[in-house]
Amino acid sequence: MEKARPINKLKRNTYTIFGHTGFIGSFFKNKLFKKNLILPKKGQIIFKKNLGHIVYCIGSDDWLNDSYNSYYANLGYIPEIINKNNYSSFTFLSTSRIYRNLNITKENSNLIINPTNLDNYYNIKKICAESFLLSQKNKKIKIARLSNIYGFNPKSTLLVPTLIKDAIKKKLMKIFINKNCSKDFLSIEDTFSLVMKIIHKGKDKVYNVASGKNISLDKIAKKISFLTNCKILYLNQKKIIKEPIINISKIKKEFKFSPSSNLILDLPKIIKRYSL
Repeated sequence: MEKARPINKLKRNTYTIFGHTGFIGSFFKNKLFKKNLILPKKGQIIFKKNLGHIVYCIGSDDWLNDSYNSYYANLGYIPEIINKNNYSSFTFLSTSRIYRNLNITKENSNLIINPTNLDNYYNIKKICAESFLLSQKNKKIKIARLSNIYGFNPKSTLLVPTLIKDAIKKKLMKIFINKNCSKDFLSIEDTFSLVMKIIHKGKDKVYNVASGKNISLDKIAKKISFLTNCKILYLNQKKIIKEPIINISKIKKEFKFSPSSNLILDLPKIIKRYSL
């Protein structure tokens, strides 16, 4: 385990971050460095001490090539952690991707899943994890369905980091789905702030954590191209992925939330960090 302050008994504001080496987990770790942190090693899931507020950030985006480890990262470890540890609360970072192909995206919306479509494997694991957690009685469980979280994330293979790295190194970005497809993007700073409010002040169990607005891939690519002087190659334009507008009425009403930043406006400073 990484070095953390020793905790003989539960102290106020103790946090355990599962997945603290990833993009989101490491940001949370750095923001909470003045708190009493417990930072589990990979595969370490059972403890003799009270874990305080657990934030579960473990995940795997490579669900098609590594289905085994993806299962444990997104679902398999959770029942063991929940039932074999003492803690004050457990917050699961899920995904708004489960709303794909829906028109209604409220937290209690019915979801559509097709297990014969392998692209649904990731969504299914997240939904199963959510269902398991919500079945636990008398436990402080919270679920945050995150949209596409952006920030400086050099190891990521997700869309925006890949486009930026290709633009800088190759001077060419390739878009493999229709350029008019759009996604919801939320900054890592807003994400952290919202998750903390959900943990400590949330009145409900499930929350959408998103900006509530979509940005087209074409707009993102053109902005990156302008800032890096690179070319854009549009491929496979018949492939359309529909990502609906995420309903954020709950976090707006309960936490008076309004995004403090915007991906397009933040691209210059993000690109600058990748260029260093």
